[in-house]
Amino acid sequence: MRKKNTTLYQSIRIINRKGSDLIDGLIIKKKWLDLILSGKKTLEIRGCSTKKTGVPIYLLESGSRRVRGTCIIQSAYPISCSDWSEEQENHCVDLSYRELKEQYKTPHAWILTDVESIEDVWHYDHPNGAVIWVKDVSPVDEMQDERLRYGY
Repeated sequence: MRKKNTTLYQSIRIINRKGSDLIDGLIIKKKWLDLILSGKKTLEIRGCSTKKTGVPIYLLESGSRRVRGTCIIQSAYPISCSDWSEEQENHCVDLSYRELKEQYKTPHAWILTDVESIEDVWHYDHPNGAVIWVKDVSPVDEMQDERLRYGY
């Protein structure tokens, strides 16, 4: 995993499929996000697939309004029992396939690649009701956030 030079990164415009310089953010609990950013966890399990494959996304820390990193979801697919036995260690959760199926009716594996931490403190506006995704995240670094809040 590479550490991102956020000053350089902020000046780069990431263009997604819609032609926008805003990208979506995936909300993840801190415990799991720390494992993803450390490079230990490369597989995210969710209850459905996603169309957001092959494009950069932000990694958002649940409950903190912080943008902690970026990644690309390389692929997403329904995970079978045999897939799970091969991929389980990449998820960093000790669950049997039966237990996984109890949590997710149709578990899907999301393969995370090109994971990069953002070392600066970035915040985002968290819309009411957002649980998995935040659309068109516009991160604000801590210094810019101070200037916006206090008008200097």
